Amino acid sequence: MLTLLLLIFLGLMFFFVIKYTVAFIAILAIVAGTTTITILACVWVGTSYHLRGSGYKSNKAQETYRQVDSDLQQIVGDLQEIRSELEDAEPFLRDVEFLKYARQNRK
Repeated sequence: MLTLLLLIFLGLMFFFVIKYTVAFIAILAIVAGTTTITILACVWVGTSYHLRGSGYKSNKAQETYRQVDSDLQQIVGDLQEIRSELEDAEPFLRDVEFLKYARQNRK
């Protein structure tokens, strides 16, 4: 009978130790999670405030990309226009080159 009471007592002690250990770990996890979320939120707000104060704009990279793309398209258009003008002037440039060499051959 004493052994049975001892086993019941040990079983109850084991149950309560496990129960309170699990409860302590759960509370610790909740506290750690809340602390982590609070710290991350503070860092995010502080970083956002500092970046806004220093003139950072979130869409600035996209705006810069669009501006560079627009400039490149304009350069391509200008180069095509220059090419067509050179094609128009090509016969005259060949005549000038021919005359230059023709004068050299006379001397």
